Amino acid sequence: MILRVIQITTLILLWIPLVSAQSMSASQIIEKAQKNRNINDFLAQADMTIYRPTWERSIGIKTWGKSIDMGMILIVSPPKEKGQAFLKRDEDIWSWQPAIERTVKIAASATGSSWLGSDFTIDDMLNSSSFLYEFNHDLSGEEKIHGDLCYKLLLTPTPESVTIWNKLIIWISKTSFVERKIEYYDEDNVLIRTLTSNNIETYEGHHFPLHVEVIPADKEGCKTIIKILNYAIDPSIKESFFSLQNMKRLN
Repeated sequence: MILRVIQITTLILLWIPLVSAQSMSASQIIEKAQKNRNINDFLAQADMTIYRPTWERSIGIKTWGKSIDMGMILIVSPPKEKGQAFLKRDEDIWSWQPAIERTVKIAASATGSSWLGSDFTIDDMLNSSSFLYEFNHDLSGEEKIHGDLCYKLLLTPTPESVTIWNKLIIWISKTSFVERKIEYYDEDNVLIRTLTSNNIETYEGHHFPLHVEVIPADKEGCKTIIKILNYAIDPSIKESFFSLQNMKRLN
């Protein structure tokens, strides 16, 4: 009798964490991934390399992020693009073009366009849209990506969303909550591009990839890779740093 009670108790204890892990809704998984991705007071240097069948080029990047609503990117190389900057503040995005000394406000409808001729979009680089609030979420199972067991989710845009995508399929790590793979589909449900992330780093309680790659589905031999070279958290970054005036002075 005592043995039977022990067996039942053991089964209950084993079952409780399993139910807890499985009871997360699709929206809760997306929310946890978003919270993991949004690191306050974060700064980094990165290298973006654009690969094409007959050429490749690299772009040096410095980036600052105060919060989910406040970010800045500065191009530090090559000389032709050096000094260009991009600012996100709340719902607004601007770019600074030093060659013509002009600030341009980027419309929300244009954030799905290519960023500096790469396979990343303006939205990718500045987190201008939210998987949490601009999409409906459905959990469709679990799969391993690069040996990492992931939640597999289907996201479809809400009526209010301005995204150019008809649906996304996202694989989110069950352990780190990093988006390990994202497939982007157009209005005809044709796969347009695939984003994958690797070399997961853990810092200040957050997990993030040091290597992110985007491959377009219909352009053989094309891809773009971003590699984070170094990073830090700096609480001394002030909100006033993220201004149109400062964007012009970053050089």
